[in-house]
Amino acid sequence: MPRTFLPSALRTFARRLTGLASLGFALASSPAAQAQRPAPASDTTFQRLLHKHQFALTQSGTQFSGAGWDKLRQDIQKSQLVLLGEDHGMAQIPAFATAVAEVLKPKVYVAEIDRYQARDLSQLASQPGLPTAFSRQYPMNLSFYSWVEEFELVRSLRAQGTALVGIEQVGAATPGRLLGLMADQTKSKTAKAYLRKTAATFQAQDRADMVAGTYNRSTVNTLRPATLDSLRAATQKESPEVRRMLQDFEASVAIFQLNYAGKPGAHQTRINLMKRNLLQELQPYQTVGQPLPAMLFKFGAYHLGRGRSIWGDIYDVGNLAVNLADMHDQKTLHIFVIGKQGTQVGGANPDDFSKNVAQYSHTDEAMVKPFMAATPAGTAWQVFDLRPLRRAMLRQNMPVADQELQATILGYDYVVIIPETTASRNY
Repeated sequence: MPRTFLPSALRTFARRLTGLASLGFALASSPAAQAQRPAPASDTTFQRLLHKHQFALTQSGTQFSGAGWDKLRQDIQKSQLVLLGEDHGMAQIPAFATAVAEVLKPKVYVAEIDRYQARDLSQLASQPGLPTAFSRQYPMNLSFYSWVEEFELVRSLRAQGTALVGIEQVGAATPGRLLGLMADQTKSKTAKAYLRKTAATFQAQDRADMVAGTYNRSTVNTLRPATLDSLRAATQKESPEVRRMLQDFEASVAIFQLNYAGKPGAHQTRINLMKRNLLQELQPYQTVGQPLPAMLFKFGAYHLGRGRSIWGDIYDVGNLAVNLADMHDQKTLHIFVIGKQGTQVGGANPDDFSKNVAQYSHTDEAMVKPFMAATPAGTAWQVFDLRPLRRAMLRQNMPVADQELQATILGYDYVVIIPETTASRNY
């Protein structure tokens, strides 16, 4: 699959985040790679349509206004499934998602975390205050929701009765927590003791790796076949729920190892797993003859377009959501939201969060480059309605040379550019 290049620090973090949930898309292409690309969107028809369907949006906390927000709100109200494709680690995006949810009023929120993280997050969000003690005990166990703005988004969703669904592989930061949950439900005293000991070992290793900047290494290197064999032997007579946890863990370990080794097929395997999990998790919300309830998805932007992913020849979760909506004669709305420049979270150090904050610029990112160029400096966000561009591509053969830009236009209905972002905060 095609991958854009990352600055070295963020490239390392992107690889680590495979277990947390992938960055969704690479953060910044190298100058060499950009030089090889055809000049995007120089066609005058493209520019005319881009500027004609460009609207400003103003943010004030979780409140939004302006012509851009009016456009978005009208289309959100007409849609049953709204999919927010994002760049992770930016404090402004959860506020935007909160505003979208206030309009959509989703019954289900589908997140880029695993089902066990979703359970923990749902419980913690129903309690007062931030889950600081939990986060200290299990650093990054809540993945992106280990950051204040993301956690507050979930709290606002839970307050309006929205169910949280996680469909990711088991997170790379979660072996200690997951094995502890298995121990809680294990009847055998010997097996319970073994699981707790193994959980403590992983928790200590994961924390040390996060501090050292080698996150995910212990999960890959320590989980050898013999370790998995021992876990199977310890739990073979336990409940179906305990065995299900181990099966989920094993499937995720296989993906970690493929990805860490740089072998082809790791990403496709991960996407296939997420699709299966989505169908399974939505079963309680699908009644024969009844439409799907309103749903809000929030994932990395590579995951939520319709049709071919920006990754390349992959059809991701967003495409499956379109198929599900089509089955019920319902409508999806796909919104790509990304910062132009500023700071974002770029690490997983649990002891010194300042080491996790990185500067970035997406000005030359091919998949959104013309929209970045049309976004002036200042505080006003810019909203681009892509549907006229898509129609011109499909019906009038309007040329768009760059394949990533093509995928953005074909896969998303809107691109929202934030002129400058700040990094998400820790608890």
